[in-house]
Amino acid sequence: MLGIQVFNYPDKYVFFKEECVEFFNDWLTKELEIDPTEITYVEDVWAGGGNLGPSVEAFVGGLEIGNMVFMQYKTFHDGSYEELDIKVIDVGIGLERIPWAVNGSATSYEDTFRHVLKYLRGKLDVVVDEKIWEKFGPYSCLLDVDEAENIDKTWEFIAEKVGVTVQELKKAILMAKDLYIVADHTRTAMMIIQDGSLPSNNGGGSNLRNVIRRVFAIMKNNGWWDKLGLKGFLEIFEHHKLDLEEIYGKFKPYPSFEKIIEVEFERWSTTDQDQKAKLDRQLKKSKQLTINDWIVAVTSYGIPADTVAKLSGQPIPNNLYYEIAQQQERITKPAEVILYNTAHLKETDLIFYDQAHSSDVSFEAKVLDVFANLTQNNVRNIVILDRSVFYPTSGGQQNDVGTLKIDGEEYSVVNVEKVGKVVLHILDRPLPNPDNAHYIGQTVSGHIDEERRRQLRNHHTGTHIVFAACRAVLGPHVWQNGAKKTIEQAHLDITHYDSLTKQQEIEIENKANRIILESRQIKKFYMDKAQAELEYGFRLYQGGVVPGNQLRVVHIEDTDVEACCGTHCDNTSEVGWIKILRTTKIQDGIVRLYYVAGERTIQRLNTEKEILNNLQKLWSIPQDLIVETADKFFKESKKYSNECARQEQKILNLQVKYVLDNPEVKSAYVISDHDEATIYFSFLNNHAQSLKDANKGIIFVGEKYLYGLFGNKSALDLEGVNDIYPYFLLTTVI
Repeated sequence: MLGIQVFNYPDKYVFFKEECVEFFNDWLTKELEIDPTEITYVEDVWAGGGNLGPSVEAFVGGLEIGNMVFMQYKTFHDGSYEELDIKVIDVGIGLERIPWAVNGSATSYEDTFRHVLKYLRGKLDVVVDEKIWEKFGPYSCLLDVDEAENIDKTWEFIAEKVGVTVQELKKAILMAKDLYIVADHTRTAMMIIQDGSLPSNNGGGSNLRNVIRRVFAIMKNNGWWDKLGLKGFLEIFEHHKLDLEEIYGKFKPYPSFEKIIEVEFERWSTTDQDQKAKLDRQLKKSKQLTINDWIVAVTSYGIPADTVAKLSGQPIPNNLYYEIAQQQERITKPAEVILYNTAHLKETDLIFYDQAHSSDVSFEAKVLDVFANLTQNNVRNIVILDRSVFYPTSGGQQNDVGTLKIDGEEYSVVNVEKVGKVVLHILDRPLPNPDNAHYIGQTVSGHIDEERRRQLRNHHTGTHIVFAACRAVLGPHVWQNGAKKTIEQAHLDITHYDSLTKQQEIEIENKANRIILESRQIKKFYMDKAQAELEYGFRLYQGGVVPGNQLRVVHIEDTDVEACCGTHCDNTSEVGWIKILRTTKIQDGIVRLYYVAGERTIQRLNTEKEILNNLQKLWSIPQDLIVETADKFFKESKKYSNECARQEQKILNLQVKYVLDNPEVKSAYVISDHDEATIYFSFLNNHAQSLKDANKGIIFVGEKYLYGLFGNKSALDLEGVNDIYPYFLLTTVI
């Protein structure tokens, strides 16, 4: 889509409707050299977002090329309207429709995917009957599943207009349609993945997965995998690059791209049995799947639509992917609840952002206001200052704590929050004077916990370093999906298509620590948002898009550049050392890394060293024999555990045999020393028939359980059980 926007201010008129239509017509006739008799303009009214104005659509030979919207009026609920002070033009032009109109091709796909379609036709032996397509084109819009009352009747109508049978029409159209879908969807997938998304069952990743798996299913249904194979399929993306080079230039290498497609193909080919079991349970409840059942199966269970169709014996609904897209659009995040109105207050001067004072831990400031705490029964313990060195919780980083000295009395600052542009200091107790005027304008002194600040700063800087290490080790598909930095540890969520191996964890940790050892400079500065995006691209927004026209940029030399408002070191060496604790796959396509930095790393290494020392002392061996010795102990333990289990089973068999072989014993009560009744659950039922035939029973009484088996109710002696363990009451035959 090509877009043109024009803003006409009261004191600065650019151009509006008459000139815009004239410019558009000149572009069509003079630049594209289209015959004026082929051009049609249709004027209508456009309304939306509280605005209203004329709309002019441009058609060439019946094909809509673009649309010019003129937002001229503001509308009100009662139907009235008034002129806008700022009048806006919004022009949209279909990029792919331009060559379609100029070349007069049967479809836009032929112009858009020249290299891809040539490659696919050659490999798949698919022939497109352009004569039928040219006749079919004007009627294709009638096959809209949301508008056609009877699709079969519509096909019959179009076939009659084209002059062929329905069977001939479908043969010419449907195979080519599948070819076009493969071309369109693979390009979509390529661009989305290179923009940082991954196939998953969540959010936008589910849309990407649906697009890719729809292609996989079409390939399978047409027998094209046999002709192309996965290697040949991956070659499609190279031909897309050839089609797009004249617009985008040469594509940069993307090392992990093929692996992403290969992993998704493998998952599609071998859908997880647990997910299939969920679908089976749904089919047992209702034989006919509703559209919502289909959506859950495809998006939540991650089962390909063609697999759902195969398992259920039902065709894929024509509107399935449309409904999935609509559902994704309806998912909205609830608005954040703002408890305090700070609009009347001056923006807090954040001292820690000033390079000259970034290491300050003490400060003086003036009180601007005192708030009642709405979450603590309105106690007046919230203080707003004109300047502060306290960092408020934001960007996944915990807040500073410390003290404020007010009226000569010291208060602990237990929490710090930011509302709008104002920092709220929450104290450990309320201020005694109920009159705010007593405090407003008063100078107070503050001090933060320096050790806590240093640890949080190390964890935050460490997050940037770990992220850079992940991209270096795993590939450019890695983007940040979330992060949290606390005093104890930090974690980083990244986009990745699989769980991390232990070797990958080691490589990421080593890469991160080499960045630290290289003592790379860390610069923090403000930039105009547009200029920053132009220079660094959208990789700036790993923590999300930042509002406003100015960005605080954190630039780690040759490592990472992000828009970030946290506290950071001045050099990577200050982080000290990073230790990855563990990694886990928290959802499809998202991996979480837990780690520590600085002082917390020292503590972690000391703990691990203590464990090693204790094992050396316990086993009387040198450190290099710990693994070998532990492996030996484990194997021996497993061997003896298995032998112990066999002996316990023999003992159980002998206990039952004693009851069966002794004519004087009707039932037996055995005091068990097993902590759990697992052995009886597993093996006692093997003797059920023998006990039934002999009309005998046996019961095992443990400290926390009672388990028995009786061939006849008369063999159960309740009084005998109560004599042994009076606190047990047995009332049923087991």
